[in-house]
Amino acid sequence: MRQRTGQSFHQFKREANVATFPNDFSRHVNFENRPYFWPAGNFHVVTDLGEAMEALKNPLLSADRSSFFISRMPNMDLSLIEDFFSVVSKMMVMSDGEDHSRKRQAAQLGFEDHVLDKFRSKVAISVDSLLESALSKKDVNFCDDVAKRLPSTVLADLFCIPEQDRVEFYNNSIAMTAFFGGGTGYENEDGIKVNKAASTLKTYFSELIAKRKQMPGEDYISSLLKAQDRFNLSDGEIISQAIMMLVAGQVTTTDQMCNNMFLLASSLEDQIALKNNPSLISNALEEYNRFDPAVTFIFRVARQATQIGDQHIKAGDTVFISNHCVNRTGLDHGEQINIHRKGIQHMAYGYGAHFCIGAKLARMEMNLLFKTLITKYPHLKVKMASRDHYSLSFSGFDQLILEKVQ
Repeated sequence: MRQRTGQSFHQFKREANVATFPNDFSRHVNFENRPYFWPAGNFHVVTDLGEAMEALKNPLLSADRSSFFISRMPNMDLSLIEDFFSVVSKMMVMSDGEDHSRKRQAAQLGFEDHVLDKFRSKVAISVDSLLESALSKKDVNFCDDVAKRLPSTVLADLFCIPEQDRVEFYNNSIAMTAFFGGGTGYENEDGIKVNKAASTLKTYFSELIAKRKQMPGEDYISSLLKAQDRFNLSDGEIISQAIMMLVAGQVTTTDQMCNNMFLLASSLEDQIALKNNPSLISNALEEYNRFDPAVTFIFRVARQATQIGDQHIKAGDTVFISNHCVNRTGLDHGEQINIHRKGIQHMAYGYGAHFCIGAKLARMEMNLLFKTLITKYPHLKVKMASRDHYSLSFSGFDQLILEKVQ
């Protein structure tokens, strides 16, 4: 079995240079572009695109990562996170096979093209409002005033969540994402915090389901309730899917927006090219997603012994797939950004059966935001930035201050 040692991945992320992080991290994780075992984390690492695709299609590698989470909590009283596990265990992202297919088919009903097309105008209004406010200031606080607020606003609109509840939703989502992605010490106090977040969201959606059963609407919860009998969904499963969409769709989209904005604001050449040819914006965003994905690792747990390349994987072993590495596999000048690159392939939104169900919505938000920004406003450059590597699996920015360049 191939092994390597070195500085821990999370520690490397925390100490990395802001501007050069994506390539630095890819080089740090990669090892002969072949799978290997990382003793410090007690998991295997996959860095090649083809092997990553095979792994994510391998039925012997499970999305149920409960055993991995529990292995990281030797100092925690697990009774403190019963609500957290109750919610997470029913999530689509933790299921396999027919169970996953059943939940996914139901969840997709709220993200069909005709549903999102109706929603586009509402997203555009939110984009215009946020950008007008943010860019009216001398310096643009992109992270706080735009990237954190737009996904939160869009998802709250999708769920029809009142304005006064939205800040609490964001804070609870952050708490769950950090815990889920390996961003806490997994001490009892961490468990108490995440369990409170899970319990709060669980109660809120339970009450919302009761209301929607009495008075259905056109929101996401109502679409799940319409599919409840058809797909044999329990109320608990609907609650878990709703929390999953809120957590995954909010925090990771915020992170990806910041990552993309940092790359765009760091290149006046790209901004000029996109202003001259706005039809390139979608392609540019896919290139930025490829270069610096918000989801740094996708991971699975082996239900039985299997193989990835020439690396033997034992039953119970955990496999981490490095998105920064696989997104550079086989590309000419993959460590360079090229917004004119053709046929961009990346795993920023996953791959296979678990491909991100909210990818269309995230892309809609991103395209509307950056098209408006590029076509209506001056050039921007980075004035101040600090990254937020709040977990092993996710990376974004906690500060991104931009200044306008006329």
